Amino acid sequence: MKLAFTSLAYPELTLSEVLERTRRFGFDGLELRVADDGQHLKPMYPVPRQELELIKSSGVRLSNLAGYASFAMPNDQERARNEETLRTLILIARELEAPGVRVYGGRVTDDVDKAAERIITSLNRVADFAEDNGVVIMMETHDDWVKAVNLRKLLNGLDGRIGILLDFANVVAAGENLDNVLELVKDRVKHVHVKNFKLVNGKIRYTTPDDSAGLVPIRRVIDYLRGIGFNGYLSVEWEKKWHPELEPGDEVLPKYLSYLRALINA
Repeated sequence: MKLAFTSLAYPELTLSEVLERTRRFGFDGLELRVADDGQHLKPMYPVPRQELELIKSSGVRLSNLAGYASFAMPNDQERARNEETLRTLILIARELEAPGVRVYGGRVTDDVDKAAERIITSLNRVADFAEDNGVVIMMETHDDWVKAVNLRKLLNGLDGRIGILLDFANVVAAGENLDNVLELVKDRVKHVHVKNFKLVNGKIRYTTPDDSAGLVPIRRVIDYLRGIGFNGYLSVEWEKKWHPELEPGDEVLPKYLSYLRALINA
């Protein structure tokens, strides 16, 4: 297994500074957030020359692109726009030699069965395009799709080339049975998000990996991943972009790196 972190950890830094930390800390790769706000790359193809040359010359490998396309919504035109965004992300990933693109199922606003069918239709429609460009589409366990009963509806219809980005902390936070979800997705896991949290006054508070009050069984999941032969990226998701009160990435990411490296090498 290899180690990366998401650029969500550094909303205050430039792309160049994030790439520098990837090298300095000793991570194997970087999960690059690609969003309309331009932190740290916009979903535009071709990739602007300055960013393209910066990434290529840095020597940093991209573990994947963290895109923001989702497909559960009932509106056909909005879903079509998201499919086009996904195609753009796939082209960017090919240009930057990133093996995969993260997408979301999206929140269910009407009916789970109908939402699952819409996601299946959209992602299956882009599956050939992704394969032709050497990129894997990876849907994250997020929103309503952390639940085994909902995931099963998806996986029964999703093209076998569509992978899963496993965020097991999301599963724990939702109160879902983690073992059930792991068994359900084990043949599709392509990338894994790692984070730990505890509850403070009933609210989630993200922590260092070895916090004694942490509720996420990181060691157990890594042992499970080793047992199923997973050899992809474990990516630390320190969400300072969404939670500015969190400690700086410079303080926390090296702790995750050391902790995870020890587990991998155990």
